[in-house]
Amino acid sequence: MVVPFRNAAHWLPQLLAALVREWHVPFELIAVDDHSNDGSASELRRLCAHWPSARWHLLQANSHGVSAARNQAVAAARAPLIAFVDADDRPLPGRLEGPLAMLQAHPELDHVHAGWWRCNVAGQPQHPVRPWQEGAAFDWQKMLEHKAVLPSAWTVRRDAFLKVGGFDVGLSHAEDVDLLVRLAAAGSQGKWIEELLVRYRVHPGSASAQLEAHLQGLFDVLDRHLETIADDQQPWARQLRYDTKTWGSWQAWSEAEPELALRLLNQALSHCPYALAKRPVHLLEVFYRSCARVGQPFNRASFQGSCFWQQAEAILLSR
Repeated sequence: MVVPFRNAAHWLPQLLAALVREWHVPFELIAVDDHSNDGSASELRRLCAHWPSARWHLLQANSHGVSAARNQAVAAARAPLIAFVDADDRPLPGRLEGPLAMLQAHPELDHVHAGWWRCNVAGQPQHPVRPWQEGAAFDWQKMLEHKAVLPSAWTVRRDAFLKVGGFDVGLSHAEDVDLLVRLAAAGSQGKWIEELLVRYRVHPGSASAQLEAHLQGLFDVLDRHLETIADDQQPWARQLRYDTKTWGSWQAWSEAEPELALRLLNQALSHCPYALAKRPVHLLEVFYRSCARVGQPFNRASFQGSCFWQQAEAILLSR
């Protein structure tokens, strides 16, 4: 079990309590302190003081960033299977046992991924996320189309992880998407565990600069993996770029960043495969489906009467 953390003293007691419930699984906790200044390392030592020394290790990060911390932990691990969890998320019963059983029963698989609950900052479940119901899969094309990944719900064979070089430490965003696409490109097979095994804590109030950087990072990763596709796949790539940027527009709108949403929508038009008349209909469907995916209400009539929609429609019909 790999746990990178920075300033997570508040979250560690809940995380360690959840892991104790999985004590019957012979896991090894490898925690990496990514330059905390809130006493997180001391808190983890206190919480694990009664654990056998062979079952937990605390490392000080030798670099900066979550990707480097995870890579450092995997390099130090002795177990053949690696389960990730972020310090502010909470593993549910079966988080370790379920993936272990599936990977033992299916040696052809290199990694498995479970569903998760989206939770508020207090950890209360708000909406279930079951990507397999939307057609998400682990081949190269499906990974790029759906980009469905949550490290806290993901378990991978250590050898497969190391073979592709682990997380790209040069990426500040979408490093998890990039890694899973590289695994698919290398021929690694994955499978969904159709259970909700993690509570993923959603923190409110993303700043515009942070959101824009996150989305741009995702677009850059997508472009990186589409650079070498064949000519006959270009129409698919164009559609994928458009779908991803219109989803990004929804993401910005849903986080109360309408100017960013409109800017991304304008950028998306350079990849738009639709005739003028179909563009507004498609965008409405993107916003409706994206809201439904995260359990967010969407009133179509109210939305179409908004100032934002008037501006968005003008962009869509402008060229």
